[in-house]
Amino acid sequence: MSIRQAGIGLIEALIALALGLMVLAGASQVFIAAYQTWRLQAAAQQLQGDARLALTRIAQDIRMAGAFGCLRLNPEDFNSATAAAAFTRPVEVNGERLGLIVAELPGHTGAADWTLHTDCQTWARVHEGRTVAPFGTLALAIRRLEYRFEKGKLMLVRTGSKQPLLDHVQRLHVNLVDQQRIDLQLELYEPQWRLTQHYSLSVALRNSPATP
Repeated sequence: MSIRQAGIGLIEALIALALGLMVLAGASQVFIAAYQTWRLQAAAQQLQGDARLALTRIAQDIRMAGAFGCLRLNPEDFNSATAAAAFTRPVEVNGERLGLIVAELPGHTGAADWTLHTDCQTWARVHEGRTVAPFGTLALAIRRLEYRFEKGKLMLVRTGSKQPLLDHVQRLHVNLVDQQRIDLQLELYEPQWRLTQHYSLSVALRNSPATP
């Protein structure tokens, strides 16, 4: 009488182990590729979000440039000829730099280049620095801003302060077109993933600057 032996031999076990390792290696490669893709997409989305915030802020300031209070200002409304000349050029474009003169929203504190006092009906007066308006009149703080490309960053320079708005910047180009709009081109680079993205935005001027 013969007895059959049941179970798995050494060769079958080795084959099963090899197949299992191959499947595991393949699954690991798929997981690593999916993880790397996810991280790349996250980096791209981070660049897009940062660029969107920076360009939106610049666009808001461009639209506000040259809008000073309720009345149109005349040369006699200024305490100095320097201020009068500056207000005639609320937008200045120089390749990698954008200079703007804008009025701040009420409630902002800190240094100001000028303060506009007006009753919004018959008179207006521009003073140097931040001053307090007489009772019953409006005091509007006005500042000179500059956005510029500097050492791989998009910088915002204001009176008494300088702060980076955006890192990983490779290029900023600003172009004034027909005294009617400003074209912005921004190039960002993510060094870890060697990812380059280009962004562009056109903003119409509400108050046309003087011809350079």
